[in-house]
Amino acid sequence: MGIGKQIRAGRERLGLTQGELAKQLGITKSAVGNYENEVSHPKEPVLYKLFQVLGCDANYLFAGHYPAGPAGVQAALTAEEESLLTGYRQLDDYSRELVETILQKEVARCRRAKTAARRASTKVIPFYALPVSAGTGVYLDSSDTEDLEVPLTPASARADFALRVCGDSMMPDYLDGDILLVRQQEAVPVGELGVFTLDGEGYFKRFGGDRLISLNPDYPDIFLARFEQVSCSGQVVGKL
Repeated sequence: MGIGKQIRAGRERLGLTQGELAKQLGITKSAVGNYENEVSHPKEPVLYKLFQVLGCDANYLFAGHYPAGPAGVQAALTAEEESLLTGYRQLDDYSRELVETILQKEVARCRRAKTAARRASTKVIPFYALPVSAGTGVYLDSSDTEDLEVPLTPASARADFALRVCGDSMMPDYLDGDILLVRQQEAVPVGELGVFTLDGEGYFKRFGGDRLISLNPDYPDIFLARFEQVSCSGQVVGKL
């Protein structure tokens, strides 16, 4: 069994959806799907988080068996679970089939209820693969998107898409790697944060009327008159 199937088996053993696992790992749902389908493999930081969330180690993901002891997913049964298992073993075939049917229906019902509750508290928005620069500019030609499930907050409720920050010119408020929540609009008021495209390069800056301003004083202002094509993609309304 490959690592992708092991991740899926571990996730399903814990009753987690791909979106729920992704949230705990700090990645996107599509990334989990890619892992499980062997399209890509988790890198080291995500791999360590997988060990924690699935309650396993490399022996499980790569060799297919759990470690012995309390760290394994196959932990000792509680007294209540032992009692239920003992009672199940005393049933005849008809009674076992009846219990299994009820159990399957209840598990499906609980999963539906859990999914409905999760959807009510989250929102899915497009997440652009290319980052937007908080430095000297990133060339933006075309970029694929993937769905990103985010907690439903006043900021995310206003957001139309998300972008990752690249660079340190918006420190200390925004760090390299932060994910921005952006409301799509063609202009932002002076003094507000926005995502701008200057001659094909994307910037995350504060709008200063005739210039773009960095929060980090080490970076000079960018005067818009120097560029032939200037556009605004949206206002930054928050970050994850």
